Amino acid sequence: MAATKKKTATGVTLQMGLEDIWKFLTIEQQELMLDEAEHRVYEKGEAIYQVGDGSNYLVCILRGRVKLEKAGAGGRMQIIRMLRTCEFFGYRSYFASQVHSTTAVAIDHTIAALIPMKLIELITTQNARLAMYFIRALSVDLGASDERTVSLTQKHIRARLSDALLFLIDKYGWESDGKTVSAYLSREEIAALSNMTTSNAIRTLSAFEKEGIIKMDGRRIIVNDLDAIRENS
Repeated sequence: MAATKKKTATGVTLQMGLEDIWKFLTIEQQELMLDEAEHRVYEKGEAIYQVGDGSNYLVCILRGRVKLEKAGAGGRMQIIRMLRTCEFFGYRSYFASQVHSTTAVAIDHTIAALIPMKLIELITTQNARLAMYFIRALSVDLGASDERTVSLTQKHIRARLSDALLFLIDKYGWESDGKTVSAYLSREEIAALSNMTTSNAIRTLSAFEKEGIIKMDGRRIIVNDLDAIRENS
């Protein structure tokens, strides 16, 4: 990992980033997290880890956005998941005794806290509530993965693009105008999220634009007809 290392983030920052699990920790366990957490800064396009790397850290996003991607048939990249501030990842491979099967890339300027998985494992053996939280989180992720598999393999192109747009809206929300999706992806990234070629993504986006469903302004997606997107899904 070539990212800038920092030890300056406050305990409050880490607590906010790990809000979902912080409440399950004892004071001693919280202090251990603060002592062991390593804060790193990643610039846009920088890899946090790559396929084949050891799964040594729980990665908590303190600020920024991250995509998990993997090369598919013919080397075409597919986005497996997208994450935002206060979400964490990287633990599944460790619990499965595997190396990472995806590459994690910063979508924009990102600050992350890296907590050793050996510490997470130690705490979960002592803390049944935290262990149950991870079991539930993995179960939810598995269900979402099943739904996404059906969408990407059985739905037609317009439905896959609509699902991708709805996913982005649900994950990142709107800009202040209430119409612009608060996620700026390239056409290649939209294609990777929708499991289609870039050319198909461009054609389908253009079709949606001609129909007045959306408007494209560079990487900005302005939604004019949310109901139409839902109907196409």
